[in-house]
Amino acid sequence: MLFNRLPGIGLDIGSCKVRVVWIQREKAGLRIIKFGSMQTPAGMVEAGTIIDPVGLGTQIGVLIRRLNLTGKRVVTAVGGQQIYIRNLIMPCLKPDELRAAVYYQAVTFLPIPVEEAALDIFPIRQFGDKGGRKIEVFFLAVRRQQVDDIVLTCQSAGLKPAVVEIEPLALYRAWGGDDAIVVALLAIGSARSYFTVFNKGIPVFYRSMAANHTAFYKSFNQPESNVITVRGKIEDGGHGQYNYLFDELINEVKTARDYYELQTRSGNGDKSIGKILLCGGSAIRGLKAGLALGLGLEVELVAANTLQRLLLPVNISDAEKLELQNDFSLALGLAARR
Repeated sequence: MLFNRLPGIGLDIGSCKVRVVWIQREKAGLRIIKFGSMQTPAGMVEAGTIIDPVGLGTQIGVLIRRLNLTGKRVVTAVGGQQIYIRNLIMPCLKPDELRAAVYYQAVTFLPIPVEEAALDIFPIRQFGDKGGRKIEVFFLAVRRQQVDDIVLTCQSAGLKPAVVEIEPLALYRAWGGDDAIVVALLAIGSARSYFTVFNKGIPVFYRSMAANHTAFYKSFNQPESNVITVRGKIEDGGHGQYNYLFDELINEVKTARDYYELQTRSGNGDKSIGKILLCGGSAIRGLKAGLALGLGLEVELVAANTLQRLLLPVNISDAEKLELQNDFSLALGLAARR
């Protein structure tokens, strides 16, 4: 229905930066109407967890008023380590009965009390076997407190949260590539990273990682130009002092990939990962080439694919253009939700 359409406004609340963007869909691509950003106030967001929702929302409100977006409905996302994703095979039931059955099954595998979780399910396919008609559902859970905090933050900023989703979904939407292949999204954030596998556009595996932007930048992204070479190693004046950072990242990704493929028994076919989507690491020189060599897979930048669909405002500065192109993938993916 018309009144249920989303307004095309995405709000990304990160540990280091808050970004908001308003888009309109056109045949030629995504037209940017308004956008803006601010530094996240110190101590208010840690590893994706909002510490002071009211205080943070009050300060975000300054940015919202500057963009004349007060009172608008927005799409935003929860992040952090405590996102739980699983595909479940259930008997074919009515929607209410299915949701209740999934709730009781979640008690057996969720590592947090089910009453503290916000749960959602999405039916993927129906099929039959010897046990009768079955349905495969995509199951998602996050801590309810995370959702409550982000809703309170939006309200304190003068916004109306229309949808709260998880970050990987928005980043995959920002990429906008081919659903026919299995891809893994590697998102490297300032405080945390995560690895999410998508099969036909549905996230089927998620793992949080220790690697982050800060560790890389502090160690080697200095004016002296310590660089990751195509050999997959970080050169530090010939001594390789920081090679361990890259090795740790490669090992974490390999472990996640191997665990996913073991779970899905994908060694013989269509569920094997065919491509890595890299988000948040494009500013680390040589990381794309190093990952491709170290993992033996094609690596594609999410931002590069998003750029092809962006229609930029006129008269924006070079600095604004660079920020929009390289730093707004999540906000754009949220805004692009239909």
